[in-house]
Amino acid sequence: MRTFFLLIILSIGLFSCKKEPQLNDGIHEDLVEMGVAKDSLQKMDIVLEKLNRKNTTFLDYYFHHYYVLDQEAHDEIKKLKGEEFVYDAGEEYQKMFTKTITEKSDQYLKSFGISDEEEHLALEIYILRLKKKYGPTIDGRLQSLDK
Repeated sequence: MRTFFLLIILSIGLFSCKKEPQLNDGIHEDLVEMGVAKDSLQKMDIVLEKLNRKNTTFLDYYFHHYYVLDQEAHDEIKKLKGEEFVYDAGEEYQKMFTKTITEKSDQYLKSFGISDEEEHLALEIYILRLKKKYGPTIDGRLQSLDK
């Protein structure tokens, strides 16, 4: 009788441990379907888990990191130095932009706990694997950013 109750409790425990769906499961499944190498997939899963913990989709992360921060840096310099500076300063603007975007990018990545290596992997995975499927989504969001 004791063994029977123990088996029932273990069975309930096993069934209750079912994995909850995560925000970025679709990206993981796409990468599996696309045949991403196992080691790259494992590393990418770490990035996706970090994004899941912050309730952020991979596409939201990508768009914010590579487009929104760019626009914010541009706007910040424009506000600080004026519109003419942005269009006429050339090398000085580029130095200021590089400094500003680097600081913003580092802060953004730090908020997720994403390392430089993980950021490079995520960019490579997007460009080489996901862009074909998700590029139109990003392009659509770009149109709203430009307005």
